[in-house]
Amino acid sequence: MDLRELLMMLVSQLPGRLPILIALAVGLVLVAQRGTLSPASRRAGLLGFTLLLLSNLLGMFGWPLLQMYVVNAAMSAAQAQMTFALLTVPLALLDAAGLVLLAIAIVRGAR
Repeated sequence: MDLRELLMMLVSQLPGRLPILIALAVGLVLVAQRGTLSPASRRAGLLGFTLLLLSNLLGMFGWPLLQMYVVNAAMSAAQAQMTFALLTVPLALLDAAGLVLLAIAIVRGAR
């Protein structure tokens, strides 16, 4: 797998990921500009949106790089599954933490 194939894998993800990335960036900007939020609510919202944005960007770049590594290493199916799990678990934890922080921001903002 060469660099051109890697770039094509990245570009092929854009139609599915771009709307999410835009929505997360808009949410981040809205929370940052909202002056009426309590500092704790704003901080939780900013951190939550940042974690979700980071998770999506890491996934967007991580999956193609990992696929390229698996193909070049000629791994067995079991090895490939374990390798992909090493990326899946941290990304899922980042997503979960981001969502919990957004929930905290909403609950604190409603007070």
